[in-house]
Amino acid sequence: MLQEMQSFYGVSAGTFGMASGIYYYVYAPMQLAAGVMLDRLGGRVVMACASLIVTIGCAAVLIPIDAVAIFAIARFLMGFGSAFGFIGVMYLATVWIHKEKLSLVSGLTTAIGFIGAILALKVIPDFVSSVGWRTCWIYSAIFGIVSKTVLVLFVPKTPVWEQKRKEAHFEEFSDKNFLVGLIEVIKNPQTWLLGIVGGLLYMPTTVFGDLWGKEFIEAVVNIPNGEAGSVTSMLYAGWLFGAPFWGFLSDKTGFKKSLLILSTILCPLFMAIILLLNHISLGEIRLLLFLTGFVSAPQVICFVASLEINPKYASGSAIAVVNMIVTFVGGLLQPLVGYILDMLNNSGPTLNRYSAMDFRIAMSVMPLMVILGFFMTLFIKTE
Repeated sequence: MLQEMQSFYGVSAGTFGMASGIYYYVYAPMQLAAGVMLDRLGGRVVMACASLIVTIGCAAVLIPIDAVAIFAIARFLMGFGSAFGFIGVMYLATVWIHKEKLSLVSGLTTAIGFIGAILALKVIPDFVSSVGWRTCWIYSAIFGIVSKTVLVLFVPKTPVWEQKRKEAHFEEFSDKNFLVGLIEVIKNPQTWLLGIVGGLLYMPTTVFGDLWGKEFIEAVVNIPNGEAGSVTSMLYAGWLFGAPFWGFLSDKTGFKKSLLILSTILCPLFMAIILLLNHISLGEIRLLLFLTGFVSAPQVICFVASLEINPKYASGSAIAVVNMIVTFVGGLLQPLVGYILDMLNNSGPTLNRYSAMDFRIAMSVMPLMVILGFFMTLFIKTE
């Protein structure tokens, strides 16, 4: 929808990227609140209410005002509600699933999430072409209502053993600030290393997959909108297979730091090849995008590694803080690419003006930043 919506609002790539990035700016800090609320209220009520907020955000895009501020508010609501998604699933996993399987659960959760992205890239371009982007948002809101109903019906109640753990935890810290665990996590430099490395490995998804990738492929290979979306989905397909694979491998071997180092070496390599090849076929770019997603997927290990380097009583906060940092990194880099595109060509707020070389230069920030992540992984202590 990017091209049609940017044209509708009549704004530059940087401005539209900033409005879209608001999702990440609110999603990131809401991680902390999500962890506390899930610990105290359980999964069913919190996740159902969060789903409703996302639904309202989807509906807000339909307000018939061509001001980009409306889209920014809608993205705010989407980010606010979505903040409870991954944290909610991991919270349920820590309650119902053995701790030695958490890396695999993290990988499977990520993989299932990417199924939605793959289907969207294959279906939505044709859908938007035939009925328009507004109708697509209508169906998104309807699907949100269905999701809320499913959550209410199928998310289980808090079990007896989890309720007892909560009571013991609150009794132990009744004489202390309830934020003691969160403070310990934030003060730990290792938490920040894992969060930033995780954010940099997730960057190809937020920058290329979520926003600019389809337009890059259209400019480089000169193919129609729908087919470009299908090609971009190969990045998500790499994550779909890679996330559970690396999670399973980490659980079996105990390796975390080593796999993150390997990831930060291979990920920028494949991205650089995509950006540097002047003549690249559709088959080659599909393969390279799949490999980029696959080797980025050890990012899911960061969440479980954060549990090892922080106190046990702060497990929820550890996952929440790392996910907050990961998301904030993506939110910063989305508009950065847009602003670089604007600087390279200032012929007006229409996406068609950007050349293949403009996209190559602007997106070169991705492999460079992941290389920075490689040096940061050397200082991670957990293996």
